[in-house]
Amino acid sequence: MQIRDRIVIITGASAGIGAATARTFAQAGARVVLAARSREPLEELAATLPGDPVVIPCDVGNPDQCQELIAQTQATCGRVDILINNAGVGLAGPVAELATPDLARAFAVDLFGPIWLTQAVVPIMRQQRSGQIIMVSSVLAEQTLPYLGGYAAAKAGLERMSEALRMELRGTGISVSVVRPGTTRTEFSRNRLGGGGEQRRLAPKGVEPEVVAATILRVAQRRSRSAYVTRGDRVGIMLARAFPGLIERVLARAIRWGK
Repeated sequence: MQIRDRIVIITGASAGIGAATARTFAQAGARVVLAARSREPLEELAATLPGDPVVIPCDVGNPDQCQELIAQTQATCGRVDILINNAGVGLAGPVAELATPDLARAFAVDLFGPIWLTQAVVPIMRQQRSGQIIMVSSVLAEQTLPYLGGYAAAKAGLERMSEALRMELRGTGISVSVVRPGTTRTEFSRNRLGGGGEQRRLAPKGVEPEVVAATILRVAQRRSRSAYVTRGDRVGIMLARAFPGLIERVLARAIRWGK
């Protein structure tokens, strides 16, 4: 897909992967629509971007605000070419001890929000006979770590929903893509819900958010079905699939040794 002059909605655009993705797409010639809960950081980012960016505050955990984000974009820009469902909230802690309010918030943002946004944008894209929906998932959707089961469950749900959506939209001109980052150098882990300090002992340093953004741009240009961000992520998942029992034992022992 040609990116220049496309209308691209990016949720979670105020920081981290979302902000890096906004810069990457704007530099590629897109008109970006920046969405996140707080207006001020979005406006600060917009002031640095080319291409007449649009700022629309939105809590993707709220279905009414998801509908309004898509409606405002359509009213302002006249179309929606790409929806990047990037907004997310982390959740850590033992599965047996996860608090219901934390679980509810994580699933609202990480799973239900992308569903609500997708439901709002698909009719527009059907009318256009074109469009792309990109889900920013996680390698944890395919192989979780101890103390990250709640977050991994939400992302796994996002991937299964994306698979069904892709089949349902086949032949409509609308593509569905999934990007699976591993650990990224952002504030995401520090801001997550729950506890789960044990998991931090397993976390590698990760890649810069700009590396993830470049992968998202490449997926948009190629309309790829899915992509990992690094070769290491891909190899790690292949090993987990080939030797699931071994990988689980290694990860469980790594947690115990770290205590």
